[in-house]
Amino acid sequence: MAQYYLIPKSLATRFPPLGRLAQQIEARFFQALFWCVQRLSPERATQVARALFGRFGPLSDKARKADANLAVAFPERDARWRRDTVREIFRSLGESAAELIKLEQIWQERAQRIRFSIDPQTRTVMDRGQPIVFVCAHVGAWQLTNLIARHAGLSVSTVIAPESNPLMHRSLQRLRSAFGVGLIATDAGVRPLMRELKAGRCIGLATDTRLNTGTLLPFFGREALTNTTAARLALSTGAALVPIHCERLGGAHFHVRVLAPLWGQAPAGSEPKEGPDPNALSLQINRQFEDWIRATPGQWICLKRRWPKAHKL
Repeated sequence: MAQYYLIPKSLATRFPPLGRLAQQIEARFFQALFWCVQRLSPERATQVARALFGRFGPLSDKARKADANLAVAFPERDARWRRDTVREIFRSLGESAAELIKLEQIWQERAQRIRFSIDPQTRTVMDRGQPIVFVCAHVGAWQLTNLIARHAGLSVSTVIAPESNPLMHRSLQRLRSAFGVGLIATDAGVRPLMRELKAGRCIGLATDTRLNTGTLLPFFGREALTNTTAARLALSTGAALVPIHCERLGGAHFHVRVLAPLWGQAPAGSEPKEGPDPNALSLQINRQFEDWIRATPGQWICLKRRWPKAHKL
């Protein structure tokens, strides 16, 4: 989530007491909103959140960044399509918020609300007790992919970006407890992830967002700084790298798809001892993300600049 909603970040930086007050007000507002949404059915909660986020989200500065990302990913589409898609992106963000708030109820009603599909190859990996690196993108109901841990009886730790507002962070962590997974902060580095995999457990990462550092790899035909952590961890530990995606079926119903593992290959012309190339494996991940985004561009939460400024349209 954004660091500030009520005031510009530049103003909060210049006047820290004002920034702290704004965060307190924002946290109380969202806590009250969460309390109200909890009392609605999942269907009604989704409808209300879609309406609110769709109405006010396009007025924020994040809308401009989403529009710029869509212009790069879909250069053939016009400005009107991008404007409509940006509004749908904020509606999807509202759905994500409602899904997180109602997550425990959704899980309790999973027999009616959630369908799980697990590729046979990945099922074999699970049955053998091998570690898995689950990788997803911020597309669809991505947060519900964590429920694979409760469904399949797996020990999974998911990487979560801490909220910059500490009051909001505590509220969201309580909601995330319904995931049934361990939570590892992004700033903890790769060591705890490596420990989990070496112990035979699983981890989950969403790697479609831009990093300040990373490897330039093609994404929608343009080079973008790409998070190669998932591929490197899988190759260094022997874990399976498994894409996972959750589709929205409407009416607070979902389909969690666990795909076949992606296996790395050695670079062409390399010596056998060099092993698989993490960049090539990361490129496979990017292509999978592209497929999901093309299928539902209005459900891609792309509210931060994804490509270098040279490619910004």
